[in-house]
Amino acid sequence: MKYEPETWRKAYQDNGFVVVEDLLDPATLSRMRDELTRIIENPESLPPSLKEKIFFERDHVKNNPQYYAGILTPEECGVAVRQIGDLALFDASFAELICYPPMLDVLETLFESSEFSFNYLNGRPKAAHVGNGISNGHFHRDTPFEEFTAVNTVLVIICLNDMTAENGATEFIRSSHQVSDEEAKKACWRDVEADKLNLKEKVKICCDAGAGIFFNTKALHAAGHNRSDRPRHTILAEWVGPGVLPTSPVRYAYQGLRPRSKDAAYQLQVKMSLATSRLTAA
Repeated sequence: MKYEPETWRKAYQDNGFVVVEDLLDPATLSRMRDELTRIIENPESLPPSLKEKIFFERDHVKNNPQYYAGILTPEECGVAVRQIGDLALFDASFAELICYPPMLDVLETLFESSEFSFNYLNGRPKAAHVGNGISNGHFHRDTPFEEFTAVNTVLVIICLNDMTAENGATEFIRSSHQVSDEEAKKACWRDVEADKLNLKEKVKICCDAGAGIFFNTKALHAAGHNRSDRPRHTILAEWVGPGVLPTSPVRYAYQGLRPRSKDAAYQLQVKMSLATSRLTAA
């Protein structure tokens, strides 16, 4: 990864997102891809505590007939996995990804602080032919879905395969994050009609495997369907800025870790948490 903090900061501030090529080094990319594939190819072999964190495309299609009637049936989805929740619990390598230095370099630049904290890590494999976007690929903001004391959140899409127009590349409306926190939280932004968008500012992100896409949760974005012959596997990591706390009763694995904190207590917490993840994996 080329270290370009000023470029990252300007792109994020101006556009609401920044693409960082070669975020994952080749060895890390290969391991993440192999471990994710291992999970989705045999989900029935998982212990019950992990199996319950797997969500299948067939269930998504069944729950949303308004999008897929006459196009895709639950049966056609087979055992394709839509999401893997709390990915860090499945293998120590995923837990260690939370402290992956290149990702933390970018986050520290975007938050302009070392006191940002981890929220969650999910697997988002889009299977060939039957991988589906959110809300039928409609644009939305993530902010209305979030429960924090303040709006200062960065989502990271880590690409384990090339992201292309054919396999459902993520799209953004450039500079759409430049609204107030109160406006961004409104429920109307959960699913946005096309006539409310400035499509002149639409950007489709096409990038190579190993790239990271960092974006503000206020930014309008859309995830397309994968109807191509190849899978598009990604890992989604969410991070929150200094002083931002969750208000939901739901908690995620390793939530609250601060890998770059200068506070000795948080440094100890990270060290002990990763040691525990290795023992659990062993």
